[in-house]
Amino acid sequence: MSESSEIYDDEYYRNLPVDSDRISTLLHLLDFRPSDTVLEIGCAAGHFLAEIAPAIKSGVGLDTAQAAIGAANRIKSQRELHNIEFEETSAQSYVSSGERAASFDYVLLLDVTEHIDDDILSDVLLAAKRLLKSDGKLIIHTPNLSYWLELLKDRGIIAQLNGHIAVRNERHYRDLIEQAEFVAPQVRGLPHYRQPLRLVDRLLMWIPILGRLFRSRLFIVVPNSANNRVEAVG
Repeated sequence: MSESSEIYDDEYYRNLPVDSDRISTLLHLLDFRPSDTVLEIGCAAGHFLAEIAPAIKSGVGLDTAQAAIGAANRIKSQRELHNIEFEETSAQSYVSSGERAASFDYVLLLDVTEHIDDDILSDVLLAAKRLLKSDGKLIIHTPNLSYWLELLKDRGIIAQLNGHIAVRNERHYRDLIEQAEFVAPQVRGLPHYRQPLRLVDRLLMWIPILGRLFRSRLFIVVPNSANNRVEAVG
């Protein structure tokens, strides 16, 4: 059994609470339309997709963990959500048939990229590009290696969270996105979504030079083509 499967087992997903602070932050940044089709890669227990289901046309959640998909389908059934579905597969496998190419207005990678190494993430980005409509957008939300707390973890001063094997900074993401032949993304640094860190970050993140140390998360909007203008977020 892999380390990942030991950490993220059925018990983990059954007991995984809804992270309302995180979901609230993301909903504030994203403006879904009733016509939107949304794909979430690494959907875990499906909490975010379930939350946005009433606001979109349809959604698909992908995860390679059987336990995650089982938990997501239980939530779907309990909430009687008929416009979303969950599949136990990777983005690479999902796109390989070609049937869902250019099908989605949004592809979401929400707090998942820090769990996968560069080689796998590169493949996921290429799959995301194929799955997006020409005017679609890729959204990435992830911890920021330049954040003061992550720097302490990176230097081994405090322990890193289980499963966070690849926390990256903005430059690293820009390079990977460019390699996948997306156009230049819009990247925004966000404060932590939990108090009291959120309050501290919001007070200090605008300080010249030192402010970059207080941007806990990266919120990255990646248009699929140069003709797809990225609107200001937040």
